[in-house]
Formats: sequence, structure tokens, C-alpha cells
Amino acid sequence: MTRRLPRAVRAPRALVAAIPVAMLGTACGLRPWTPSANVAYVADEVPAVRTMQVPTSRELAAAWQLPAGDPWARYGKSTLVSALDDLAPAADLPDARSLDEVADADLAAARIAAAGLPSDTALIVDLRGAASVAFGARLTHAARTPVSCVLTFNNWPDPNGIVPADETLAALVQIPPRPRASAAPPPAPDAPNAPGPRLASTPVFLLDAWRLAYRTDDPGDGTYDNRYMLMPGDLPTAEALHAELVTRVLYVVDDLDETETEEDDLHAIFLAYQAAGISIHMVDLSWLRARELAPRWPTELAGASYWVTPRRTLLDDPVFFARARGGFGGVHGRPFGLGSSFRPGTGGSGGGFRGGGGGG
Repeated sequence: MTRRLPRAVRAPRALVAAIPVAMLGTACGLRPWTPSANVAYVADEVPAVRTMQVPTSRELAAAWQLPAGDPWARYGKSTLVSALDDLAPAADLPDARSLDEVADADLAAARIAAAGLPSDTALIVDLRGAASVAFGARLTHAARTPVSCVLTFNNWPDPNGIVPADETLAALVQIPPRPRASAAPPPAPDAPNAPGPRLASTPVFLLDAWRLAYRTDDPGDGTYDNRYMLMPGDLPTAEALHAELVTRVLYVVDDLDETETEEDDLHAIFLAYQAAGISIHMVDLSWLRARELAPRWPTELAGASYWVTPRRTLLDDPVFFARARGGFGGVHGRPFGLGSSFRPGTGGSGGGFRGGGGGG
């Protein structure tokens, strides 16, 4: 039986019409551009929906979940994966592979994999959810050293949801990582990569850049607010990174012309990294696609160094939380049922916002 998960709405039409494009994202002194910039979000392409076979949540988790001995496994989230419980064995989902940004992310990941990943670096990939999935999956197939993809997606798809989480879920189904039981990747060459110790596995944290979209809008009573924030416990501490020989963070966004800083929920985390001596490098997909084979990473990354300056963020804005009714989703805990009509008052504390995170 095919279960239909309707196209998640971009935002209530009334909200988009009521706010001038030039004003989106600028309220309360907040910076105008973020990885989840409202303007890009509104204008982005919407993939076609098609019927596809889908695995159970257990099967999908087995494909993406890291083994217990992996030091990065504790940070993975299974929230979005568990949404498949109501959909298998077949569902109507967006064709994530048709998105241009997914293709761009796949190409960028293939290029950096061919160049050779820097030896002491963690990647934080903050793209449209489906594009982050494609980026991580390609690295698992193409990198010559082990890669550990960490899913941070912590919301539910819903036909009335602000964030199109169904796209990300579809990408997890359509673009799987390399099976861990398959042959190991070919050994890394002795090319002029960054000197220093080699990580047992490069951590690649996959984020949905639209998790905080429409920050200046009131979601409205008929909209399921499935936005969410990453909390400090959702990513490793500086001490945890140092313990695994990580000395640098490569922060990947879609386009540096539209992104000036890290997303607000990463600000305190990045400040802590910086204070502990972990360097941060902010790059976009076009920068990654331009890397030459066997780059000298210290030199390459020096040109992409990013200094985090303390600033006011969305987390300091009480107006945002008031619009979100005290927490994303307000009085609505989670969708009453995937693909069902929105029902208010189902209880709970929000569609993804919570006060704690994953492992330390």
C-alpha cells in the first residue's frame, strides 16, 4: 500500500506576502544572511513527488547509523529516520535526487574526496537537508580514508510543516551511504596532504540549513512548526574533538555570497572551539569543487580561515520564542500522523526544540 506524505509547505502564503523580501531575516538586529536565509528558502526549487519503495526505519537506521565503537556515534539522531515507521513499504516522497543543490553537493564531495580529506579535520555540512545527505553519502563512497557521517536531523515531516523535512527523509532513502560491510576504501596516497596524525575516521556532521527558517515570521495557527535548534550537546565539545586528534573544523555552506556567519545555534559552539585552539574554516560548494588533486591543506585552508566574533543571535531574541509560542511547535507536540491533517492541541513541548542534546 502506498502512503502519501504531501509536499511540505514552504511557509504560510500570508506570511510570505506580508513581509517585503528586503526585510526578511533582518528583524531585531539579527544579521541578514544565514545558511537558512529566508530569501533563498522561499525561492528554492521544489522537487516532484513520486512513488518509491521505502525501507523500514530499522533498515534505514542500519544503513546510516554508526557502529557503537565509533567515537562519533553518540551524536547521531534517529528522529527523522523513525518517521518511516508509518510509511513503509511504499510512499510518495519528493525526488531529492532531482534537486540542483543535491547535484552540486555530490560533485563537491566527489572532488574533495578525490583530492584527499585533510588529516585532522571535522566537517560540519550546513546545506539544504537533502544536499547534506548527498554530500555525506558521496564521501562514504569516494573518500580514500574512513568517513563517519553523523545525522543531526531532529524534526518530523508534515504536510503543514515549515521545514520540508520530507525532502531530507527522501534523500536518506534515495542516496544511501556505502555499506559498511563492503570493501574498505583504497589506501590514501602519500601525497602532500596536511602533516600530522591521521584520524581513525573523519567525522562529517550533516545539518539541515533550513532548521531555523522564517525566523521573523509568526508560524500561524494552521502551521506545524517543525523547526529546531542544535544544542551544545548535539556536537562534540572541543575536548572531545581534541581527544580524537581533531584540530580543525571545516564549515561547509551552500554559497558564501549569501552566508556571512555560522548559523545562530552554532555560534556558542564555534566560540568554544576557537577558544580551545581549534581553527574554523568556512567554505562553500564552489570552493570545494575548485580544489586541485592532492592539495596542500594547511595552505589551502589558511585562505578560508574564519574568525568567530561574539554577537547577538536568535537565541538572545525573546521575540522569536514568543512567536514560536515558547518552543517550536508550541502546544503541538508532533504531527498527529504522517500525511494526516494537522490537528492542534496534541500535547508536547514542540516540533524539535528541546533543552538538551546528544552525548557529550
